[in-house]
Amino acid sequence: MSNTSFWKSAYQLFKPEEPLTTPEDLKVFYVQRENSPVDKLVSLLEMEDDPAKFLLAGHRGGGKTTELRRLEQKLADTYTVVWIDTQTSLDRYNIGYAEVVVLIGLQIAQAIESNWLFKKDKLLDALLDSLKSVIYEDKGSQNEGLGVPEFIEKAGIILKRGLTREVTKTLNVRPVLSQIITRVNNIIEAAEKEQKQKLLIVVDGLDRHDQVTALEMFSSPLLIELNCHIIYAIPISLRYSPSFRQPMEAFQKCLDLNNPPVFESDANLCPTSNPDQKGREILINVINKRLDTLGDSHKGLFNPDALELICEKSGGVMRDLVRLARTACEIGLRNKLSFVDLATAQDAVREVRREYNLSDYHYPELDLIHRTGKLTTKTHSLPKKGDFIICDELLQNKLVLGYYNSMQESWFDINPILIEDLERWQVANNNT
Repeated sequence: MSNTSFWKSAYQLFKPEEPLTTPEDLKVFYVQRENSPVDKLVSLLEMEDDPAKFLLAGHRGGGKTTELRRLEQKLADTYTVVWIDTQTSLDRYNIGYAEVVVLIGLQIAQAIESNWLFKKDKLLDALLDSLKSVIYEDKGSQNEGLGVPEFIEKAGIILKRGLTREVTKTLNVRPVLSQIITRVNNIIEAAEKEQKQKLLIVVDGLDRHDQVTALEMFSSPLLIELNCHIIYAIPISLRYSPSFRQPMEAFQKCLDLNNPPVFESDANLCPTSNPDQKGREILINVINKRLDTLGDSHKGLFNPDALELICEKSGGVMRDLVRLARTACEIGLRNKLSFVDLATAQDAVREVRREYNLSDYHYPELDLIHRTGKLTTKTHSLPKKGDFIICDELLQNKLVLGYYNSMQESWFDINPILIEDLERWQVANNNT
């Protein structure tokens, strides 16, 4: 096998932007972590007769999509699951609760058209009329005579561009959104009666939005008015923001997807420098499970000390773990190596570290969190951003990571890939 083929086959196993979504991938690559929210959600849904609304919080790249796909598979025999991916269907820079409500309506309409067999014409027509009144307002489009598939396709393209700027200028959109929800609820009621199976909607991708957008979106009561079980993925910064405490009470429960810790906390939930062996073992298994599919030719591709460093500097975030492994493979090919040694892993860490940006006002908060394990509510102001809580920004940008101890108590620490930056700041400020 050529050097290029050798490294390429390993490199292709580590795709940081691709969660595990297929049954085959989950079977081959998935590694069970402690206290996965999936089992909790399965139990909670079994206990709920009335429509329940849940939130799933975690860091970007922490594995929420993978866990939700596992949930979808576990419930496939007992629920009709409608998966909604806002990341691919909506513009991340022009999104609000209006777009989310309309997208849910569109996906329900598509599910009816392709899967559900009950007498649907009148209910579907009523929903489509409501959707058209929002989507085609002020568009100048000719839409008469479009079939349902053509309408859904065209509406999806318009929705991708965003409704907020164009529609809300000319239309009081809230009553129409309420009408959409009412008509979706009529369909849900009929579908569940006909299918003899409850409906579960999974809304993925909303965790990728900034704090202000996410807070406004989830503060809207419209997102909890659907008469079915629904799960929304949310940013971890929103989960811990003081501004979200009251809106969060409208949901039955907010579950957390924990990062496997790479260091231990002490009895007071303060970070330590002691490696968390159980957490690191999970991360090592994630890498080894992928390499095992390549057989003996790639056994021991990562030296133990290189693997240890990559796991540590990932901070337990799955996407970052995979990115570090991928980068190490690319460096291995570039340097014509036959395995990843510690020096190669260090080079990979330096390359990935460049993706993080620290500002002067971050360091005092990072220092305090690293010493106490706790978030603060200290604010900062920027000309284009106004006042904001610094820790919200630190969490959103993965400059700070959240963990749980064995008692399910939360604690926080600086992302390990940034610890050298903090240590340099501490020396410069005589704050060691």
